[in-house]
Amino acid sequence: MKKRTVIAMLLASAMMLTACDTLMTVNRDGEPSEETDQTNITAVTTAPVEVTEPSETTATPTVETTTLVTEESAQESSDETRESGETELGEELTPDQMLEFFRANADEYMMSSGAGGWAAYLNVTNSGSFTYNYHDFDAGAYYICHAQGQFSNMTKIDDNIYTVEVIYMNYEYNEGDEWTEVDTDGIEINYVAADSYGIHEGDILYFYVEGSATADLPEGYVTWYAMPRALPLENVPDPFPLAGFYNPVDDTAYIEDDYE
Repeated sequence: MKKRTVIAMLLASAMMLTACDTLMTVNRDGEPSEETDQTNITAVTTAPVEVTEPSETTATPTVETTTLVTEESAQESSDETRESGETELGEELTPDQMLEFFRANADEYMMSSGAGGWAAYLNVTNSGSFTYNYHDFDAGAYYICHAQGQFSNMTKIDDNIYTVEVIYMNYEYNEGDEWTEVDTDGIEINYVAADSYGIHEGDILYFYVEGSATADLPEGYVTWYAMPRALPLENVPDPFPLAGFYNPVDDTAYIEDDYE
Protein backbone atom coordinates (compact mmCIF):
# COMPACT_ATOMS: atom_id res chain seq x y z
CA MET A 1 0.00 0.00 0.00
CA LYS A 2 2.86 2.40 0.79
CA LYS A 3 4.50 1.80 -2.60
CA ARG A 4 1.24 2.53 -4.44
CA THR A 5 0.77 5.81 -2.51
CA VAL A 6 4.29 6.94 -3.31
CA ILE A 7 3.84 6.06 -6.98
CA ALA A 8 0.54 7.95 -7.12
CA MET A 9 2.21 11.02 -5.59
CA LEU A 10 5.03 10.81 -8.09
CA LEU A 11 2.54 10.60 -10.96
CA ALA A 12 0.66 13.64 -9.65
CA SER A 13 3.88 15.59 -9.28
CA ALA A 14 4.91 14.64 -12.81
CA MET A 15 1.58 15.81 -14.18
CA MET A 16 1.85 19.15 -12.35
CA LEU A 17 5.38 19.65 -13.61
CA THR A 18 4.22 18.83 -17.12
CA ALA A 19 1.42 21.36 -16.87
CA CYS A 20 3.81 24.03 -15.62
CA ASP A 21 6.26 23.26 -18.38
CA THR A 22 3.48 23.53 -20.89
CA LEU A 23 2.42 26.95 -19.64
CA MET A 24 5.97 28.18 -19.54
CA THR A 25 6.87 26.96 -23.03
CA VAL A 26 3.92 28.32 -24.95
CA ASN A 27 5.23 30.94 -27.37
CA ARG A 28 3.68 34.23 -28.13
CA ASP A 29 1.70 32.72 -30.98
CA GLY A 30 -0.03 30.25 -28.65
CA GLU A 31 1.76 27.23 -30.13
CA PRO A 32 3.61 24.71 -27.94
CA SER A 33 7.32 24.46 -28.45
CA GLU A 34 9.25 21.21 -29.19
CA GLU A 35 10.46 21.16 -25.60
CA THR A 36 6.87 20.80 -24.37
CA ASP A 37 6.25 17.78 -26.59
CA GLN A 38 9.33 16.01 -25.20
CA THR A 39 8.25 16.63 -21.61
CA ASN A 40 4.82 15.15 -22.25
CA ILE A 41 6.25 12.08 -23.92
CA THR A 42 8.52 11.50 -20.94
CA ALA A 43 5.66 11.73 -18.47
CA VAL A 44 3.49 9.34 -20.44
CA THR A 45 6.14 6.70 -21.06
CA THR A 46 7.44 6.56 -17.48
CA ALA A 47 4.06 6.27 -15.76
CA PRO A 48 3.24 2.65 -16.82
CA VAL A 49 6.63 1.43 -15.60
CA GLU A 50 5.98 2.84 -12.12
CA VAL A 51 2.50 1.31 -11.89
CA THR A 52 3.53 -2.25 -12.78
CA GLU A 53 6.19 -2.61 -10.04
CA PRO A 54 3.87 -3.46 -7.07
CA SER A 55 2.21 -6.38 -8.93
CA GLU A 56 5.41 -8.41 -8.70
CA THR A 57 5.60 -8.15 -4.90
CA THR A 58 2.02 -9.03 -4.04
CA ALA A 59 2.38 -12.78 -4.85
CA THR A 60 4.96 -13.52 -2.12
CA PRO A 61 2.64 -13.24 0.94
CA THR A 62 0.26 -15.75 -0.68
CA VAL A 63 2.98 -18.40 -0.90
CA GLU A 64 4.06 -17.79 2.71
CA THR A 65 0.47 -18.07 3.94
CA THR A 66 -0.03 -21.37 2.12
CA THR A 67 3.16 -22.78 3.64
CA LEU A 68 2.08 -21.69 7.12
CA VAL A 69 -1.29 -23.34 6.78
CA THR A 70 0.34 -26.56 5.59
CA GLU A 71 2.75 -26.64 8.56
CA GLU A 72 -0.08 -25.91 11.02
CA SER A 73 -2.17 -28.71 9.54
CA ALA A 74 0.71 -31.16 9.83
CA GLN A 75 1.28 -30.12 13.46
CA GLU A 76 -2.42 -30.56 14.28
CA SER A 77 -2.38 -34.01 12.67
CA SER A 78 0.71 -34.96 14.71
CA ASP A 79 -0.92 -33.74 17.93
CA GLU A 80 -4.10 -35.72 17.22
CA THR A 81 -2.04 -38.88 16.59
CA ARG A 82 -0.12 -38.36 19.84
CA GLU A 83 -3.31 -37.83 21.84
CA SER A 84 -4.93 -40.96 20.41
CA GLY A 85 -1.90 -43.08 21.43
CA GLU A 86 -1.24 -44.23 17.87
CA THR A 87 2.28 -44.67 16.49
CA GLU A 88 3.70 -45.64 13.11
CA LEU A 89 3.60 -49.25 14.28
CA GLY A 90 0.21 -49.31 15.94
CA GLU A 91 -1.56 -48.40 19.17
CA GLU A 92 0.56 -47.63 22.23
CA LEU A 93 -0.58 -49.47 25.36
CA THR A 94 -1.37 -47.61 28.56
CA PRO A 95 0.30 -48.69 31.85
CA ASP A 96 -2.89 -50.52 32.88
CA GLN A 97 -3.06 -52.32 29.55
CA MET A 98 0.58 -53.38 29.87
CA LEU A 99 -0.04 -54.82 33.33
CA GLU A 100 -3.01 -56.74 31.97
CA PHE A 101 -0.81 -58.06 29.16
CA PHE A 102 1.97 -59.22 31.48
CA ARG A 103 -0.44 -60.85 33.90
CA ALA A 104 -1.76 -62.90 30.99
CA ASN A 105 1.69 -63.76 29.65
CA ALA A 106 3.88 -64.15 32.74
CA ASP A 107 5.80 -67.35 32.06
CA GLU A 108 9.20 -68.91 31.37
CA TYR A 109 10.45 -68.50 27.81
CA MET A 110 13.36 -70.53 26.46
CA MET A 111 15.83 -70.37 23.61
CA SER A 112 17.89 -73.43 22.71
CA SER A 113 19.12 -75.17 19.59
CA GLY A 114 18.78 -78.59 21.18
CA ALA A 115 22.47 -79.27 20.59
CA GLY A 116 25.50 -78.68 22.79
CA GLY A 117 23.63 -78.52 26.06
CA TRP A 118 23.27 -74.73 26.09
CA ALA A 119 20.07 -72.82 26.81
CA ALA A 120 18.87 -69.37 27.81
CA TYR A 121 15.74 -68.55 29.81
CA LEU A 122 13.54 -65.51 30.33
CA ASN A 123 11.30 -65.62 33.37
CA VAL A 124 8.72 -62.84 32.93
CA THR A 125 6.69 -61.63 35.91
CA ASN A 126 3.22 -60.05 36.20
CA SER A 127 4.78 -56.57 36.22
CA GLY A 128 6.88 -57.02 33.09
CA SER A 129 10.17 -57.45 34.95
CA PHE A 130 12.24 -60.51 34.08
CA THR A 131 15.26 -62.54 35.03
CA TYR A 132 17.67 -63.85 32.42
CA ASN A 133 19.79 -66.99 32.77
CA TYR A 134 22.16 -68.46 30.21
CA HIS A 135 24.49 -71.44 30.56
CA ASP A 136 26.79 -73.40 28.31
CA PHE A 137 29.66 -75.82 28.94
CA ASP A 138 32.51 -75.68 26.48
CA ALA A 139 36.21 -76.67 26.56
CA GLY A 140 36.31 -77.23 30.29
CA ALA A 141 34.68 -73.89 31.14
CA TYR A 142 31.16 -73.17 32.28
CA TYR A 143 29.81 -70.02 30.58
CA ILE A 144 27.01 -68.24 32.40
CA CYS A 145 25.07 -64.99 32.25
CA HIS A 146 22.65 -63.82 34.93
CA ALA A 147 20.69 -60.58 34.59
CA GLN A 148 17.55 -58.75 35.60
CA GLY A 149 15.56 -56.47 33.34
CA GLN A 150 12.31 -54.72 32.61
CA PHE A 151 9.93 -54.65 29.64
CA SER A 152 7.91 -51.52 28.86
CA ASN A 153 6.77 -49.16 26.06
CA MET A 154 4.46 -51.67 24.44
CA THR A 155 2.64 -51.22 21.14
CA LYS A 156 -0.18 -53.33 19.80
CA ILE A 157 0.19 -54.06 16.08
CA ASP A 158 -2.90 -56.25 15.91
CA ASP A 159 -4.59 -58.90 18.05
CA ASN A 160 -1.69 -61.32 17.53
CA ILE A 161 1.39 -59.08 17.46
CA TYR A 162 2.87 -56.63 19.97
CA THR A 163 6.19 -54.86 20.31
CA VAL A 164 7.94 -54.33 23.64
CA GLU A 165 11.14 -52.49 24.59
CA VAL A 166 13.82 -53.75 26.98
CA ILE A 167 14.24 -50.53 28.96
CA TYR A 168 17.10 -51.83 31.10
CA MET A 169 19.19 -54.90 31.96
CA ASN A 170 21.46 -55.25 34.99
CA TYR A 171 24.08 -58.02 34.89
CA GLU A 172 25.35 -60.00 37.86
CA TYR A 173 28.82 -60.44 36.32
CA ASN A 174 30.94 -58.43 33.93
CA GLU A 175 31.39 -60.13 30.59
CA GLY A 176 34.76 -61.85 30.39
CA ASP A 177 35.27 -62.28 34.14
CA GLU A 178 36.69 -65.68 35.13
CA TRP A 179 36.71 -67.47 38.48
CA THR A 180 36.83 -70.96 39.97
CA GLU A 181 34.37 -72.56 42.39
CA VAL A 182 34.35 -75.95 44.10
CA ASP A 183 31.08 -77.88 43.99
CA THR A 184 29.65 -80.14 46.71
CA ASP A 185 31.66 -83.06 45.38
CA GLY A 186 34.94 -81.18 45.70
CA ILE A 187 35.27 -80.66 41.95
CA GLU A 188 36.65 -77.35 40.71
CA ILE A 189 34.56 -75.60 38.07
CA ASN A 190 35.94 -72.84 35.91
CA TYR A 191 33.37 -70.12 35.24
CA VAL A 192 33.39 -67.48 32.51
CA ALA A 193 30.88 -64.59 32.45
CA ALA A 194 29.19 -64.38 29.06
CA ASP A 195 27.02 -61.78 27.37
CA SER A 196 23.26 -62.17 27.10
CA TYR A 197 22.10 -63.86 23.92
CA GLY A 198 19.42 -62.31 21.76
CA ILE A 199 18.30 -59.72 24.30
CA HIS A 200 19.94 -56.45 25.41
CA GLU A 201 18.96 -53.13 26.87
CA GLY A 202 17.28 -50.99 24.22
CA ASP A 203 16.14 -53.90 22.06
CA ILE A 204 12.66 -53.80 20.53
CA LEU A 205 11.20 -57.31 20.57
CA TYR A 206 8.09 -58.63 18.85
CA PHE A 207 5.70 -60.71 20.90
CA TYR A 208 3.51 -63.24 19.05
CA VAL A 209 0.54 -64.56 20.99
CA GLU A 210 -0.36 -68.22 21.19
CA GLY A 211 -2.53 -69.33 18.29
CA SER A 212 -1.01 -67.05 15.64
CA ALA A 213 -1.10 -68.34 12.07
CA THR A 214 2.24 -70.12 11.57
CA ALA A 215 2.49 -68.96 7.96
CA ASP A 216 2.38 -65.32 9.14
CA LEU A 217 5.31 -65.71 11.54
CA PRO A 218 8.98 -64.96 10.66
CA GLU A 219 10.83 -68.08 9.57
CA GLY A 220 13.56 -67.42 12.16
CA TYR A 221 11.00 -67.39 14.94
CA VAL A 222 9.46 -70.67 13.79
CA THR A 223 12.95 -72.20 13.43
CA TRP A 224 13.74 -71.60 17.10
CA TYR A 225 10.65 -73.63 17.95
CA ALA A 226 11.55 -76.42 15.52
CA MET A 227 15.27 -76.87 16.33
CA PRO A 228 15.11 -78.20 19.91
CA ARG A 229 12.24 -80.47 18.86
CA ALA A 230 14.07 -81.75 15.77
CA LEU A 231 11.07 -80.81 13.63
CA PRO A 232 11.18 -79.93 9.93
CA LEU A 233 9.63 -76.50 9.42
CA GLU A 234 6.79 -77.97 7.40
CA ASN A 235 5.81 -80.04 10.44
CA VAL A 236 5.45 -77.11 12.82
CA PRO A 237 1.81 -76.98 13.98
CA ASP A 238 -0.62 -74.43 12.60
CA PRO A 239 -1.82 -72.39 14.37
CA PHE A 240 1.38 -71.84 16.32
CA PRO A 241 0.92 -73.55 19.70
CA LEU A 242 2.97 -71.22 21.93
CA ALA A 243 3.63 -67.53 22.56
CA GLY A 244 7.07 -65.97 22.39
CA PHE A 245 9.44 -63.04 21.95
CA TYR A 246 11.34 -62.45 18.70
CA ASN A 247 14.36 -60.23 18.11
CA PRO A 248 14.36 -59.28 14.39
CA VAL A 249 17.87 -57.82 14.54
CA ASP A 250 19.51 -60.99 15.92
CA ASP A 251 16.89 -63.34 14.40
CA THR A 252 16.52 -65.05 17.78
CA ALA A 253 13.45 -66.14 19.72
CA TYR A 254 12.43 -66.97 23.27
CA ILE A 255 9.40 -69.23 23.12
CA GLU A 256 7.27 -70.52 25.98
CA ASP A 257 8.98 -73.43 27.70
CA ASP A 258 6.52 -76.32 27.49
CA TYR A 259 9.06 -78.93 28.56
CA GLU A 260 8.29 -80.72 31.84
